Amino acid sequence: MKGERKSKHSLMSIFMAAAGLVLVSRLFVLTVAEAGKWRSAVEDMSVRAVYETAPRGDILDRNGDIIATSRKVYSVEMNGTEEEPLETAAAVMTLLEEAGEDVEVTLDEVRQAVEDGRCNAYTPLTLSEDVSEETAGLIEKGGYAGITVTVDHVREYPNGALASHILGYMGRITAGEEEEFVDERGYRKDALIGKDGVEKVYEEQLKGCDGVTRFRVDASGNVEDVISESKAEKGQDLTLTIDARLQKVTEDALEQAVVKASEGGTFESDYGEVIMSYAENAASGAAVALDVDTGEVLAMASYPDFDPNDFATGISEEKWEALQQENPYDPMSPAPLYNTATMTAVQPGSAFKPVTALAAMSCGLDEKRYLYDDGAVTLGGRSYGCSLWNDTGQTHGYVSLKEAMKVSCNYYFYDIASGEDLASGKGLGYDETMDNDMITKYAKMLGLGEKTGIEISESAGSTPSEKLKAEGIKNSLRNYLLAEEESYFIKSTLKNRKKTRKNIEKIVKLADKDLTLDEIIGKLTKENFIRKDKADELASVCKYTYFGQMEWTKGDTFNIAIGQGDNAYTTLQMANYMASLANGGSRNDVTLTAGGKAVGKRSEMIETVDEDDVKCVIEAMTGVTEDQDGSLYSQFASFPYTVAAKTGTAQRAGKKSDEDEREYLKRHLHLIASDVTMEQVEEEAERLKDEYPDIYEEDSAALRRAVINESGMEITSEDIDRYKEDYDSFAWTVALAPADEPQIAVAVMLVQGKTSSNAAPVAREIIGKYGEILEWEKSS
Repeated sequence: MKGERKSKHSLMSIFMAAAGLVLVSRLFVLTVAEAGKWRSAVEDMSVRAVYETAPRGDILDRNGDIIATSRKVYSVEMNGTEEEPLETAAAVMTLLEEAGEDVEVTLDEVRQAVEDGRCNAYTPLTLSEDVSEETAGLIEKGGYAGITVTVDHVREYPNGALASHILGYMGRITAGEEEEFVDERGYRKDALIGKDGVEKVYEEQLKGCDGVTRFRVDASGNVEDVISESKAEKGQDLTLTIDARLQKVTEDALEQAVVKASEGGTFESDYGEVIMSYAENAASGAAVALDVDTGEVLAMASYPDFDPNDFATGISEEKWEALQQENPYDPMSPAPLYNTATMTAVQPGSAFKPVTALAAMSCGLDEKRYLYDDGAVTLGGRSYGCSLWNDTGQTHGYVSLKEAMKVSCNYYFYDIASGEDLASGKGLGYDETMDNDMITKYAKMLGLGEKTGIEISESAGSTPSEKLKAEGIKNSLRNYLLAEEESYFIKSTLKNRKKTRKNIEKIVKLADKDLTLDEIIGKLTKENFIRKDKADELASVCKYTYFGQMEWTKGDTFNIAIGQGDNAYTTLQMANYMASLANGGSRNDVTLTAGGKAVGKRSEMIETVDEDDVKCVIEAMTGVTEDQDGSLYSQFASFPYTVAAKTGTAQRAGKKSDEDEREYLKRHLHLIASDVTMEQVEEEAERLKDEYPDIYEEDSAALRRAVINESGMEITSEDIDRYKEDYDSFAWTVALAPADEPQIAVAVMLVQGKTSSNAAPVAREIIGKYGEILEWEKSS
């Protein structure tokens, strides 16, 4: 027993000795080995930094007028070092209120902050933000102990919404941007950066170097001494190519055109009033003006717009919501933050016809030859005619290129696009083959379907081709097979989603082979994933609904020739196409920055364009405004400058949706499929989403498919959309001025503007203002 106690005592002694050794070792590490590390940590904890945001570089127009700058912001702060802090705070707060400034805190809040130690030299309490310079002077003149006036800088746009889609806007650094801006570029986490437009593209140039003052503080947060101090350095200025005066006229005219068209009102102008055709759905649009010689953007506007000042210090949730797309279910609905001028690519309609004319002339078209407008051409059961024929049953009779251009005769352009006098069946005697490839070659040469080179975001649009048409049909077939996979595929094979998509591709690839219906049936029957009882039906759908539509037809060429079909271009591209036409087919890279690398940089021409052909096309466009039977004569009859122009009224495929698909079906399901209930549809939609989450990510797709399934496949997508509205036509005007020696190229587009004449007043205002600025000689 005694030995046992001795043994325990020995063990305890050994344990305590070991513990002591560990403590001594750790003490050595802390006091000797890591002394530098901990000394540094303590020093870091006692060092504080105060930052001054550097002013961003100014953004100027081509004349040096400021359109974006940095405004000094004065704030009144209290550091609690005064002997009677509450009395001082009360006096200063009274002065602020009398000066009409907003006071951020109450006297009770000041008292609490002082008592809690939350008011000191390092963490001062802000009494008022963004006071006037006059008020700041009064505070400093008063010499209040413990009260300081600090200066910061906030982005300011003195002209409000002017050029907002060019300038862009500011915003906080998001979590996803921290690595780039905070970790790699050394920004503070609370910094504001350019989020769009030139503010984003030229962030590195515009961003200045923030000032910082580092000082040592005691345990109470009071400053002991200043360690280092650096002043904020302003960022570099940026000069744009736009003229603020022309930009203002462009924006005002565009807004007036959209508003007055939607009301059926009168466009007011010094050049003459224009009674606008009623276009109730017109709500947005775009206009662009380019310098013909350099590719510089003189003005570019999208409507509706926004005020970038709302973003200068971080936008409120309420204002952010107000700037979102008006109708999220309709891609064409107004969206204030969206740059319609550079991002919305739609069919140009007859504004494309100068391309077709130039291509035809390169093949040998005699522009003076008169061709008979026979009203309409019927191909494959479809009629292709002039709007005059479609509306009244009348024709334009015999027309040459000039007459056809000024009255926009579709039939004439069908003739020259096909190289045939369709009324007589005789050829036009071209030296070269005139086809879709020739038209698209000239379209690309003039800048259509190609990115313009502008510094901010833009869409490339698309020029039609046989390959593009085939790919579009293949994509439609893929979507159809995905939607109908339960109808045609053995259900057990659908569990493997990756394999299902490969199986769909097997079917799609059959489009590349010239197969008979029986051959397609044979190939589908051999596949172990296709239901045998559905092979014939699927083969028929593939052959006649999809594969049979892939071949390029004369009707496709007709559509392309008049700016319909798969033509899709932005307003910026259309302006650039006009500038390229004026340059004889030589295309400039478009630029927004004065002196930028792109200024005057021309792309290589695909081939030489005959100078006489270009003059002939521009002369024909001049008839649109100067000849009494020209489509824009009434608007330009008394205009002081000569203008070459072309109008366009373009149709857009698809249906508008003014509400969520679920709400639409609730209101119309009884009309679409009377035997199907909404309960059945919703139940089937949930099943589809559960079993095929990769296909039915959105409720709308699942609900639509559910209607088809529950109807026993009797209802089609077209049936479902029966009660949705069609889009109204898009209104276009493109122009060059002065017509005999163009200096400015203009393009205007009104979304659902209904008729081209509604876009023309905007082009007229832009050209008129530019002529005034450059003091052009006025025509008699």
